[in-house]
Order: sequence, then C-alpha cells, then structure tokens
Amino acid sequence: MNHYETIFIVDPDTPETDQDSIFEKLKSMISVDGQLIMFDDWGSRKFAYEIQKKKQGRFVRLDYCGEGVLVDEIERTFRLDYRILKFMTVLLAKDVDPESLMPVVEDEPETAAEATETPKTTPEATETEATSSTEEASDEAVETETTETESETEESM
Repeated sequence: MNHYETIFIVDPDTPETDQDSIFEKLKSMISVDGQLIMFDDWGSRKFAYEIQKKKQGRFVRLDYCGEGVLVDEIERTFRLDYRILKFMTVLLAKDVDPESLMPVVEDEPETAAEATETPKTTPEATETEATSSTEEASDEAVETETTETESETEESM
C-alpha cells in the first residue's frame, strides 16, 4: 500500500449535514479499499484569492493508505461533486505498512499525584550533573573568546 495525503476544500454554503455526508462517504470509500490514518478538519478559512466566486471554504485533510485505484475513485468523486471547490492528492511514500503510520496515543498517568512526583536523585546522578554543567560552562567560555577575537580582527581591517 502507498501512503497518500489529500487536501480538499468544501463550499462554505453547503449545509452542515451535507458536509458530514461527504465526509462519511469518503471515510467509507477509504475503509473499503485502504486504511484511513487521519481525518483532519481545519475548519473554515479565508482564501488568498476567489475560487469559483467564493471568498472562503472549509479545508479538510485526509491521510490514508491505499492503492492508485482508490485515489482515482476519490478524485473522480471530487470532480463530480459541485460542493468540492478544489482538491490535491500527494503520494507521500510507497510500499508502506499502514500499522506503522497509525498515530500513537501516549498513556496518561493514572493520578495527578504521579505526574507531579519529583524524581529521586542519587549521589551518582548529582555528580554526573555537576560534571556536565562544568563542561558546558567551559564550552561557553571558549565560544566567547572566539567571538571576541573575530570582532577584534574585523575592527582592525
């Protein structure tokens, strides 16, 4: 399967129920022949220039995996539907495993007390931190000396 991204603009005068039916139709088309990774509704935005005598539209981004046949069918649907003002599909990657592209949901701490708990420090960790901060300070001093030398050279020219 290939990884695709399609961005399309829906006419803002289209009723909300019709927009939802367009979205559901696209989701079902993708689920039959591919796998939907992300449906990202960007909302209504103003255009830089008029498109079909409209000054704004509702932007939507689809991130999905499928074959070229699926992309052809989606774009055919867009061309036939007068409510879609513009669309663009981009091939992001070829021969991709859809499971590896699924968004990862991070596990949240069970309680707020666990999230605010401070880490315990050991003497070895404190010593390592002190050594690394000393090294950083010496690196900054070297950078400052170099900068001063460069500025002195520029002034003498």
